[in-house]
Amino acid sequence: MYLLNKIKAVNKVYEQLEKHNSNFRIKSCLFCKPDCGECCLTNHIEATVLEFLPAAYNLYLSCEYESILEAIDNKIDEICVFYNPFSREGFCSDYNNRGMVCRLFGFAAKTNKKNEKVLATCKHIKSLIQPEKFKSSILYAPEMSSYYMKLYCIDPWLATLHMPINKSIRKAIEIVAMHFQYKKKKMA
Repeated sequence: MYLLNKIKAVNKVYEQLEKHNSNFRIKSCLFCKPDCGECCLTNHIEATVLEFLPAAYNLYLSCEYESILEAIDNKIDEICVFYNPFSREGFCSDYNNRGMVCRLFGFAAKTNKKNEKVLATCKHIKSLIQPEKFKSSILYAPEMSSYYMKLYCIDPWLATLHMPINKSIRKAIEIVAMHFQYKKKKMA
């Protein structure tokens, strides 16, 4: 599949997830604690390269990819390079193009060892759960494995290439930049 088609396909999965996630939030009455962002401050977050292709493409189009690569090189911690405590939306400087891991955490279900659906979330959201209401609403939660499988269908290799989040972002930028720079040279 051509790279631009992969990016469009990932964005389509994200659109489906946003609708699903929104529906679940309404049914469950769960929300993030205002001005929190603790999940963004977690070290050792892993992501796939594929989930950051849309962000990389956006950075390429806006000619900001080199500054992000430089910021990744200069980071002394493993917190996501897009983390911005002053951002109005979710502490993310590129919220609309955030990765799947960011979109799923807090409001998605995973299956535990007992084959039960459980919420993959933080202590703050867990404290809001009203057991009688939540038990029925968990059925509406986006299933993490289902959405990662959708990415896998787009590109199995890039969808299984897990690495620390900044390395995934770097690799996605390198793939996008190399592809479009090569394409530019070929057309010249």
